[in-house]
Amino acid sequence: MVVTSTTDPPAISLPRVARTPFYYGWVILAVAALANFTSAPGQTYTFSVFQNSFLNDLHLSSTAVSTLYLFGSLTAAVIIIFIGRYLDRLGPRVMLVIVTIFLGLGALWLSQINFAWQLYVGFAIMRTMGQGALSLIPATVVSVWFVRKRPMALAIMALGGALASGVFPIYGATLIDAFGWRTAWVAIAITVWVLLIIPAIIFMRTTPESIGLRPDGDSTETDHNLLSSIGSAKKRFIDSERSWTLGEAIHSRALWVLIFAGTAQSLVGTGVMFHQVSIITSKGLTASTAAGVFGIIAPMLIAGQFLGSYLASRIELRYLLAAGQVVIIIAMLILMNTTQLWQAYLYGAVLGINMGFLMNINQVVWPSYFGRKHLGSIRGVTNFGMMSAAALGPLPLALALDITGNSTAGLIAYMTLPPLCGVAALFAGNPRALPKQVYSSR
Repeated sequence: MVVTSTTDPPAISLPRVARTPFYYGWVILAVAALANFTSAPGQTYTFSVFQNSFLNDLHLSSTAVSTLYLFGSLTAAVIIIFIGRYLDRLGPRVMLVIVTIFLGLGALWLSQINFAWQLYVGFAIMRTMGQGALSLIPATVVSVWFVRKRPMALAIMALGGALASGVFPIYGATLIDAFGWRTAWVAIAITVWVLLIIPAIIFMRTTPESIGLRPDGDSTETDHNLLSSIGSAKKRFIDSERSWTLGEAIHSRALWVLIFAGTAQSLVGTGVMFHQVSIITSKGLTASTAAGVFGIIAPMLIAGQFLGSYLASRIELRYLLAAGQVVIIIAMLILMNTTQLWQAYLYGAVLGINMGFLMNINQVVWPSYFGRKHLGSIRGVTNFGMMSAAALGPLPLALALDITGNSTAGLIAYMTLPPLCGVAALFAGNPRALPKQVYSSR
């Protein structure tokens, strides 16, 4: 006679999808990384290769296109709040399919545009579904399937986005050269549909509990052994995984200070990346040098992701967020004083590793503070803040370049934000040591 635990379902009773010889969460992680890769058509680096086509064929100025992009991104920031709520209601499989369909439709829309308002609509759709939803959904679902291994899992997921940043600009430029920019958008629509819809339908599941598993592939016996072998601080961390509702999170101090603490990364990072070529060439270096800096940033961003994953399980997240703000200032100082090739590459290395580091920490922080059950709704609100900051990021440098002819004033303005964000991070409190009531106003 076989005796089974009353809390863990016997293996034979598990759904077929859960009876893999390894933890099914790794399959979820692979699909999430693919979704992160497929977000590329809605990212700035893909739109950059279509910039000249919009300017020439639509007879728009660079300022007009940038303004439409700004308002399209702000529109996306508002819509992402609702996408987060529907993620909790419908689950990641349904939402990934819907979002991917609309991302493709947005690309088809862009292939047919002739007027400025149509470009705005295209930007809004692509930024909502690509940069917004296909960043939010993968990070949320990975955070639900992994708890102890969450920082490392999120770093692995981010490899999809890092790979896309190198592949899609080349892919888009090749399509434009071969078939024209309108046909290129049609090809991109078909590409995203082929890449993601079928894997999402077949492999995606909502939670490990929904198929009889536990986060990280742990068993009940593993949980008991873990609790009996760790100290009180770690026990409080496990207890902090209880889930807050969106209403409770909105009424907490921690949510708002953490949103503000993440704005420097989004605003400054987007701003300098958007104007990077202009800044570096204005300092007497070549355009090829400026392009080479992007080649430095990409691998360092990956390294920063794994650095963040290593430190996130060892140091309080609020301290890591605060430390990242210091490195933002260092990167701006290097860029401000860049006159030689090695300085430009040093700037790229420092910026890249710090952006990757902060990306990982800013993904880990939300489930660590607010739990897993309502994470989609909560991330919808937090992503609104981050996306709004990113949309506004290029403006300070644009104003500085237009008014003074150089980037110095804009870079100085950027450096005023990180210290405030660092202080905000420190006031977030420690979810491993403080009870839930400390954050709530009720």
